[in-house]
Amino acid sequence: MDRDTVLARYQRLESDLAALIPATRFHKETNMKLERIVHLLELLGNPQNAFPSIHVGGTSGKGSTATMTAALLTRAGYDTGLYLSPHLQVLNECYQINSRMAATTDLADVFEMIKPAIAQVARENPFGRPSYFEAQTALAFALFARKEVDVAVIEVGLGGALDATNVLRPQISVLTNVGLDHTEILGDTVELIAQNKAGIIKPDQIVISGFAQPSTQAIVQDRCATQGATLWQLGSTFTLHTESDGTFAVTFPDKIYDDLRVDLHGNFQMTNAAYAVAAVHAFTQGVDASTVRDGLRQAVIPGRLERVQEDPTVILDGAHNPDKIRAAAETIDKLYGDRPRVVVLSLKSDKAYGGILPHVLTNASVLIVTAFADTELWKACKPEILAEAAAELAPGLDIRIAPDPMPALQQAFALAHPGDLIWVTGSLYLIGDIREYWFPSAQLLLQAEGATV
Repeated sequence: MDRDTVLARYQRLESDLAALIPATRFHKETNMKLERIVHLLELLGNPQNAFPSIHVGGTSGKGSTATMTAALLTRAGYDTGLYLSPHLQVLNECYQINSRMAATTDLADVFEMIKPAIAQVARENPFGRPSYFEAQTALAFALFARKEVDVAVIEVGLGGALDATNVLRPQISVLTNVGLDHTEILGDTVELIAQNKAGIIKPDQIVISGFAQPSTQAIVQDRCATQGATLWQLGSTFTLHTESDGTFAVTFPDKIYDDLRVDLHGNFQMTNAAYAVAAVHAFTQGVDASTVRDGLRQAVIPGRLERVQEDPTVILDGAHNPDKIRAAAETIDKLYGDRPRVVVLSLKSDKAYGGILPHVLTNASVLIVTAFADTELWKACKPEILAEAAAELAPGLDIRIAPDPMPALQQAFALAHPGDLIWVTGSLYLIGDIREYWFPSAQLLLQAEGATV
């Protein structure tokens, strides 16, 4: 298919999905419903039941865990679907088959098939038309059913109990961890958030849990007992052992996977890998250790401590809550602690920046605050507000304001010397905007289509 046709079909798909976004931005009373997605999927013949699935939730690391799980299954010989959210640059990133982005042609064809059902739900359902995310989720399930995948790995979008993906009846659910994020929707304590996230636990499945707080572990244990699910808890049912050379092992009562390594920055990625190994071990009832080693090394996760160039080194990381920012900062300190650091930052307007800024400002030589391009779903925090808050926390820091991401990046290039570090962080939406500098969206779409750029 020629370039113009691919891009035109993509633009129409993007426009059709965007048309489902209401004038009122995300609101839990409107968006956190299962009635519409259940209705929509019933009209489509319940495609989510056409394949086995692994459901991945948690506060941090669920996207990385899902990606590594899919890479392992693909390496083990399964035709594997992967559904992630949100995308950085193009919608196709959310829909992967065997660790490759789905072609726009396939996505557009499937969406044309489900559009009449979306319209019917809008006419008949008392809660109105399906949301943007519900339509995206239905598109993933219908795509994977059409492609006849052997298994699909599905990342939870938001929370758990009322997330659109929670219509699944998966063989395995994964709960990576729990922290304070989306508190306006999920609750303002880790226990309330844990209860919501544990809502993905279903009867007769294996549950992989990395919840660390005793109170949240008890919530998962109670939910598993109520549902008749089998709990595999990190630290007891299976363990992670790390070595000083960067390798690690994941140990189960019946098997040890050792000499493992991930080509991803951050010690936390070893923990995410342990969840992925546990999920695949449970799904396959044991897989060859060499397959696990190879699969983990093949996992690629854009926008997560992603190094995109040298001299100066540029790291793109979409960390957007205090726990994620802290973990990213610790990794950057470990890898680049002695380098002058230019930080480019943008946050969503609903983020509690007081818990994020201290991790960003430590060891920074310059802070450039900017605003990612607003979407129909989310707005960026005003750069002036972030600059003022940062100045209070670090009075002597060189703080600059750039209205848009690309001018912010150009300022960073002008200020950084060849040996310096540029760290772009605070939002996946910011990373998507900035990543265009190295990976233009049109090029990504043509690569997904198999076309020549």
